[in-house]
Amino acid sequence: MTLEPLTAFAIAGGALALFLGGFSKGALGLGLPLIAVPIIALFMPVPQALAMLTVPIFVTNAWQSVQGGNLGVVWRRFWPMGLALMAGIGAGTQVLVRLEQSTLYIVMGTVVLIQPAVRLLRPGYSIGEGRQRWMGPTIGVLSGVLGGISGFYAAPLLVYLTMLRLPKDIFTATIALLFFLGGFALAVFLAHAAVLTQEVLVLSVAALVPTVAGIGVGIRIRRRISQAQFERGITFVMLMMGASLIVKGIS
Repeated sequence: MTLEPLTAFAIAGGALALFLGGFSKGALGLGLPLIAVPIIALFMPVPQALAMLTVPIFVTNAWQSVQGGNLGVVWRRFWPMGLALMAGIGAGTQVLVRLEQSTLYIVMGTVVLIQPAVRLLRPGYSIGEGRQRWMGPTIGVLSGVLGGISGFYAAPLLVYLTMLRLPKDIFTATIALLFFLGGFALAVFLAHAAVLTQEVLVLSVAALVPTVAGIGVGIRIRRRISQAQFERGITFVMLMMGASLIVKGIS
């Protein structure tokens, strides 16, 4: 796939999207592709918008997964889920490169709406240890297929991990590790599908600059406002963004 030349407006819009996604990542520990990809997709095809996020996703989650020294514990418990996620992404990317752009916008909008729905519903039940052995890999495969098609595999993972009632530090390390593995798999399969070209890879490396800047600001803001206030703001943004993508796909 050949990347069309980007206008100054597209570059500015993409940089703002990456900054906002990085801001969410710094403040909440997640949200980089969820916020950045739908905006970037307004200026370039969806597959290439996903490919552009590969380096920022890879680098930021690699850093976050080793924070706190919990990587070993997390890997021993969740490696089957991580491998299942990667396999699902491989299947999903085969669908991604064959779907019409309008269909991709509808899929992306629907996936974006999952996250605020989960935040608003806040399920209160938990998953027993016996069911985790088969549910983890199953959720991993389903999330991977969804992520390969849309780039967003966070929503099912977050629902599942929330129901496990993990300690805060373990939760953060787990989601970072799964995002790291998912980002790596997405990059490999997009490259194999000729979506992550050398030209897009250069843009992806450059995308680190506004992303890291946004993360820095997000970390500082997190210390000044309550988590509940920021989550409500993010929920509203995602509701509006998901709805706009579905409208774009239908129109």
